[in-house]
Amino acid sequence: MIFTAYQSGFIHGFNRIPLRYLLIIPFIFLLLLTVAIVSWLSWNNSQVAVNHLAKKLRESVSIRIEDHLIRSLERPTIVNKKMQNAIDLSWLEPEQLDVLQSYFFKQLQLFERMSYVQFAHRNGDFLGLERHPKGHFSLDIANADTMGDMESYSLDSSGIKGKVPLFFVPGYDARQQIWYQNTQQSQSSRWQIQVGKSNWNDVFSFFGQTWLSITYSTPIFKQGEFIGVAAVDFTLTDLSQFLHQLNFSPNGQTFIIERSGKLLASSSQEKLYSLRLIDKTIERLMATESEQLLIRETAQYLQQYFGDFSRIDRNNQLEFNIEKKRQYVQILPFKLDKDLDWLIVVVVPESDFMAEIDANTKTTVQLSIVALCLALLLGIAISYWVIYPIRALNQAANQLASGEWTQIPVMRYDELGKLTKTFNLMAKQLQESFVQLEEKVAERTAHITAQANQLAEANHKIHLLNEKLHADNRRMGAELSVTRRLQQMVLPRKEELNAIETLEIASFMEPATEVGGDYYDILQIGIGDVTGHGLESGVLMMMVQTAVRALLSSDIEDPKKFLTILNRTLYDNLQRMQSDKNLTLALIDYYEGKLRLSGQHEEVLFVRRSGEIERIDTFSLGFMVGLEPDIADFVTYRELDLLEGDGIVLYTDGLTEAMNAQRQQYGVGRLCETVSRHWHLNAQQIQQIVINDLRRHIGSHRLQDDVTLLIIKQKVLTVAAAA
Repeated sequence: MIFTAYQSGFIHGFNRIPLRYLLIIPFIFLLLLTVAIVSWLSWNNSQVAVNHLAKKLRESVSIRIEDHLIRSLERPTIVNKKMQNAIDLSWLEPEQLDVLQSYFFKQLQLFERMSYVQFAHRNGDFLGLERHPKGHFSLDIANADTMGDMESYSLDSSGIKGKVPLFFVPGYDARQQIWYQNTQQSQSSRWQIQVGKSNWNDVFSFFGQTWLSITYSTPIFKQGEFIGVAAVDFTLTDLSQFLHQLNFSPNGQTFIIERSGKLLASSSQEKLYSLRLIDKTIERLMATESEQLLIRETAQYLQQYFGDFSRIDRNNQLEFNIEKKRQYVQILPFKLDKDLDWLIVVVVPESDFMAEIDANTKTTVQLSIVALCLALLLGIAISYWVIYPIRALNQAANQLASGEWTQIPVMRYDELGKLTKTFNLMAKQLQESFVQLEEKVAERTAHITAQANQLAEANHKIHLLNEKLHADNRRMGAELSVTRRLQQMVLPRKEELNAIETLEIASFMEPATEVGGDYYDILQIGIGDVTGHGLESGVLMMMVQTAVRALLSSDIEDPKKFLTILNRTLYDNLQRMQSDKNLTLALIDYYEGKLRLSGQHEEVLFVRRSGEIERIDTFSLGFMVGLEPDIADFVTYRELDLLEGDGIVLYTDGLTEAMNAQRQQYGVGRLCETVSRHWHLNAQQIQQIVINDLRRHIGSHRLQDDVTLLIIKQKVLTVAAAA
């Protein structure tokens, strides 16, 4: 009762307020709300604009840097390719150092951003031309004429060397340089030698230089034979100059770092390393220790955010604060081949964008306040003139809301009269619109119902397809399981291994997938590795096993004839299968302590009783099986004598090339060390130790290729064999 009385009194008092005041008060409130909304939208839009502009700017700058890196780092590859092409066309003889000097001089003149171009012959001859910062050139040469020393000469503008050497380096052998050895070691098979493999080496700087460089080295061939290594030094100083010249923001910075966090280039053009006078070594500058506050804080933030720079594997846009001021960051990984793995970082302070935007926001607010005042005065004046005709319109509106489509008599001919006419016209159109709307609603409802039926039918079809897919997956899984079981069934059993009285044999094979592509047998000792792995590789392995057993049953003992027939059989089958698979295969004939090794495969480890190991290269003993129709000209063999306690170790590259999380291979060296250290044990124990060592190496990393290992040791020979 009390509340009702209070409400009644409030309504009665509210109704006593003149209408002209009630019209002004909401008008003022709406104007204030409009100004507040406009001010907020202005501020919010400025933030959106800043974020959008910062995003586009970071993307644009990082892409420009990436394009510049790609174009700059293409130049060393072009120089080395041009040299190889010139040699292939017999336009250039690298043994003629005077001709090579002229060729290098023209290349340095053509590509201004290269600092050093060099060539090291496999016989020890060396020639290098250097572009100095002031634009002049010098020549470094080492050959028989210099008695093994490297002599340095100045070059005139025509590329002619001076008569007196500037200095010399005694006993210089370019073949001991890291860029030569890295490139030479990559040539490990016949096909790699024909193609060649280039390398980007680590960033370096010699003591006394004022710049960082990186070397791109390429093996050089002549008529398919490796003759040396060509290398080009690329100066990273130009990268810092390019970053500085971008000038994309008043206070923004951009820099390039290695995954280790070391700076490669910086738009601040700060010194990227320091010289240690005690041991005359170069100490690279970490980005987290940069003299530039923005670069240092950004690097520290990225290191803290990701935990390690090596975890950044995609393009990222981040934001962080320095002294409560927002900074926009773009990180773009840059990879070239497998050797270069850098990070491009662009950082822009928000304050670089906000100065003009803050001024515009302030102007917008001021104009909104002025507009508010003017609109308020205008609203008060108009409200007094409009108040009386409003009542009639209000009544008509109430009738319209209740569904009475009535027309208002026009009593005035001014603006309010026109408004009345407009209101009448609106009411009529609204009535027609309601009728049309009801018709459209009914039509739309029918359309939605039809679409719902179509969607239900489509969902039913998808359900049927999913069930069929699950059934196909189960069938394929069963087929792969049967194939793997068949593959395991054709491998030698333990009883077959123990049946050879004079040999102690331990075997291990683990495929990378359900079906592997590795092969081994002991009826005639053999080991093979099919390219790739999976079902197709497993089928080819079973073909090899069947063909080998069939040839052995035919008493074919000549290695050349044996491998030639086997190769032809597999080649024909692979052509019928339209498969590009092939394999390496090594076969070993054994009789009373004598081994005859033939076929091309990985190195065979010949282990003496003392643990001493000889690594036998099988490259010249055969050819890849199934690649060519006839390999008879490539097949030969080598004979070995096994004494008591001697033995051999056979393996596939899935063992030696198995990588850990740091992408380090297990390697033949580690295999030799493990076998040699435990050779006094029996074959099964040695095999288990090697496999355990392999698993420790890869840790949680999965095997990427099939792994096969055979340990064969000579037992006590019979009296006849010993004689």
